[in-house]
Amino acid sequence: MSGSDDVVVGTPVAGRGEQELDDVVGMFVNTLVLRSRVASGERFADLVGRTRTADVEAFGNADLPFERLVEVLNPARSQSHHPIFQVMLAFENLAATEFELPGLAVSGVH
Repeated sequence: MSGSDDVVVGTPVAGRGEQELDDVVGMFVNTLVLRSRVASGERFADLVGRTRTADVEAFGNADLPFERLVEVLNPARSQSHHPIFQVMLAFENLAATEFELPGLAVSGVH
């Protein structure tokens, strides 16, 4: 859909990679950049497998501050879009919840 063979997305990662931070109160989040090259004619299963391998390797660098990555890459800046990626994906592993009042039931769409 992007018309590009270079797909780059961002994802938040927990920034508690150091044991010294285990007892520190606060939110430690970093942004990880995940990049995939899509080869013309490549089987989808091969693309998914290759992307999984690259993403797992990227998570090994999750402690590198995103700001440092942007500083080193020094991409062209624009106020119209993010310098590295335009899509960010976040996975929230939450239990399904429901909320009920008399005459009203609300639940998430799955």
